[in-house]
Parts: sequence; C-alpha cells; structure tokens
Amino acid sequence: MFESFKAKRAAAKASRQEAAAASAATRELSAWEHERDSAEALVEQAAAPGASPDGIVLHKGELCYGIVNGCSLVEERRGQGHFVAGSAGVSIPIGSLGGRAIRYRVGATRGHYVQGTVTPTAVASGDVFITDQRVVFLGPTQTRECSFAKLVGLARNDDEGTMTLSVSNRQHPTVISYGPEIAQWVAFRTDLALSHWRGDVDEFIEQLRAQVAEIDARRPGLATAPSPPATS
Repeated sequence: MFESFKAKRAAAKASRQEAAAASAATRELSAWEHERDSAEALVEQAAAPGASPDGIVLHKGELCYGIVNGCSLVEERRGQGHFVAGSAGVSIPIGSLGGRAIRYRVGATRGHYVQGTVTPTAVASGDVFITDQRVVFLGPTQTRECSFAKLVGLARNDDEGTMTLSVSNRQHPTVISYGPEIAQWVAFRTDLALSHWRGDVDEFIEQLRAQVAEIDARRPGLATAPSPPATS
C-alpha cells in the first residue's frame, strides 16, 4: 500500500511539473509571437508611402511620416530671484567725555541679488510633424522648424520622452517633449523620415527584415537540425 501511495504522489508531482512546463512554454511562445508581430509591423510601416496631412503646408515633393499630437516645446527659463542683505560698519574714536571714550560708528547695509535657477520649462503645446525634409512643431503660440539640411545634432531621451534638435541657423537647440509612452514610436518615425531624406530607405527596410529573420531563428521549440556524421 505504501508503494502505491508513493507511486501516486510521484505521478501527481510529474503531472504538475508537466503542466508548469507547458504553461511556461505557452507564455514564451506568446511573448515571441508578440515580438515578431511588432517587428513585422515595423517592416510594413517602413514600406508604406508617406502622407500629405492637413494642418501643415508641405514643400513641393515633401511627405509626412509621423504626426505626434499634444507635444510640449521646452526651453530653459530662469526662476524668480531674490535679494540677500548684509551689514558692515566701522567705529572711529573721536574723543572722550567725563573719562569715557566717544566713538563714531559708520554703518552700512550691503547685499546682492541672487538669480533664480534655470530649469527646463514647457513654454508651448502643439503638434509635431515628422517629414522627409524636417521636423516641425506647430502650436497656437509657438512654431519651430528644424530642417534636416541644417541639422547638426539629434539626441533622444526615451526615458523622459524628449527629442533635442540642433540646427545651424538657430542659436539654441529645439527640445520637444512627447512622453516616454510613445518614445519608441517617435524614434522609429524619425529614423524612417531621415532615411527617406538621405535616400537609403531600402537599406533601412532591409535592416528591419534582418531583425525579423533573427527573431524567426530563435522561435521557442524550434528543432535544431542534427549535425552530419563525421567522415574520415
């Protein structure tokens, strides 16, 4: 009877292990499918033609590859300063009266103004258009145009969801904030637009297809072909 109990317990344990392994395999396959679908979607988006949306006047032959609504234009602004006061003086002996020294004191109050701290501040809200010629921020109170032909620097912070563009015809860089939730989408659209401007969009698409092939090669449960027998 004891041996029968041990056998049942071992069988139950094996069944639980098989169920856990099957569940883990299902989760792994689901994650892989999501990753592959996302990569394949990028290939399709990169191969899609550009658009001519409303809301912006495009140049001749210019096409738009991304629109981001609800962005902020960020500039460095100095906060309110404050005055720091102080005091100074000198005591001068001028004589004595009744055996007691008489001194004349000249006092002064001095101080200085401390400027406020410079901090990044959202100065306007609007939409961003990413075309194959430029990045344009359009808002009701502020407008910025960053032409790719004059672009000398491009930096993105995906953790904060910001993009900084430096162009040769503007002293200060243009900083646009759109949030970390769509940072990867904005990065992809900007890279796609730049590849159209440079004329190497075919290479850009091939790189995306290579990423899909790499994902296909590591599909969960993919059987590995046996090595051929060694020959003498």
